Amino acid sequence: MNTFRKILRLILRIVFLIAILVLAFWLKTTYIQKNSAPISSPKAQEQIIALENPKEIEFQWKYNGKDYKLSKTFYGSLYNFYANSPKTYSYQGELSPDWEKDYYAMFLRHTSSDDSISLLATDLQNLGAQKKLNADQIVELALAFVQAIPYDHSRAEELLSGSGATNYPYETLFENRGVCSDKSFLLANLLTQMGYGTALLAYDDERHMAVGIGCPAEFSSYDSGYCYAETTSTGFRIGMIPEIDSKKGSAVPMEKKNYSQNSELSQFDAKKLGEPKIISVSSGKIYAGIADSLALAKKIDALSREINTLEKNLTAQKNDFSADEAKLSELEKKLKKLEKKKDYEEYNNLVEDYNDLLKKYKKKIQPYNEQIDVYNQKINYYNSLVKGF
Repeated sequence: MNTFRKILRLILRIVFLIAILVLAFWLKTTYIQKNSAPISSPKAQEQIIALENPKEIEFQWKYNGKDYKLSKTFYGSLYNFYANSPKTYSYQGELSPDWEKDYYAMFLRHTSSDDSISLLATDLQNLGAQKKLNADQIVELALAFVQAIPYDHSRAEELLSGSGATNYPYETLFENRGVCSDKSFLLANLLTQMGYGTALLAYDDERHMAVGIGCPAEFSSYDSGYCYAETTSTGFRIGMIPEIDSKKGSAVPMEKKNYSQNSELSQFDAKKLGEPKIISVSSGKIYAGIADSLALAKKIDALSREINTLEKNLTAQKNDFSADEAKLSELEKKLKKLEKKKDYEEYNNLVEDYNDLLKKYKKKIQPYNEQIDVYNQKINYYNSLVKGF
C-alpha cells in the first residue's frame, strides 16, 4: 500500500511540473505574439470611412501601340485616412524574423471602405476583354497602366536621402504619381486582385523595388517562379531587367539607352541587377506570356545576326564594285582620248577590254541588287518586330 501511495505522489508531481511548463510556454508565446505585431492593427483596417470630397482622375496610357484611358473617382477622406496611417514598422520585444513581410503587408491591406483596387482591377479586365485581349495581355495592360503613372522624382530624392515615406496604393492613385515602392505595391495589389501569384522584389543595394509575377519556373527570374516586372518606366516587358539610375531610384528609360545594343535576349538577364529579397504576396495564376517574349527576343537576335552578315557581304561587294567602276571610268577616259586622236586600232583593242569588264560588272550587280532587296525586307521585318517589342 505504501508503495502504491509513493507511486501516486510521484505521478502527481510529474503532472504538476508538466502543467507549469505548458503554462510558462503559453505565456511566453502570447507575449511574443502580442508585442511583435506590426503597428497596423486589424481594427484600423476595418474602420468605416465616409466617402467625402470626390476627385475625378483620368488615367491615360499606351499598350501595344494603342491608346487607353480610364476615369475613376477617388475621395479626399480616404486619401487623408491613408496619409495618416502608419508607414513605419514598430515592435516591442524581439524583432520578428518576418518583420519585412509584416512591414510590406501594411501597404497591401486596405480599409473596408476602400474598394478602389478591386474596381480598378475589374475595369482593366473589362477594358481588355473589350479590346479582345487574352489573359496574359490583360496582365501586360495592367503593368502598362502602372508604368504610365508619373514617377515622383522629388519624393524619390527625399527617400534616397533618408527622409520621406512610402505611400499606400490609394495615395498613389489619388496623387497620380509614385516612386518604385508605391507603384510596386499598387501593381502587386492589382495582380493579386486579378488572381495572380505575386511577390515583391526588394533590392537593398540598388535601393529599388519591383514586382514578381508568377510565371513558369523555367522562364522565371532568379529561378524563383516569378518574372520581374518594372513599374517605374514605360516600355519594359514582363521579364525585362532594366538598369537602375542610383540617383533617382528608377529604371533608365528605354528611349535614353540602347538596351538592345548587345541583344534583345540580354535584357532578360536578371543577374545584372543583383539578388533581391523575394517577399511572397499571393499565390495564384501564372503569366505564361514570358515564353512568347523570350521566343520573340531570340527571333529578333537571330534576325539581327542575319542582317549584320548581309551588311558585311554587301559592303565587301560594294567595295569590289567601286574598284570595277573606277576601272570602267578610267577606260572611258582613254577611249575618248583615242577617239579624239582617231587612233581606231588602239580604240578597238581597248573597247574589247571595256566591254568585257562591263559585262562582268553587270553580271555581279544583279545578285547584289537581289541581296539588297532581301536586306531591306529583313530590315523592315526587324523594325516591325522591335516596334512591337
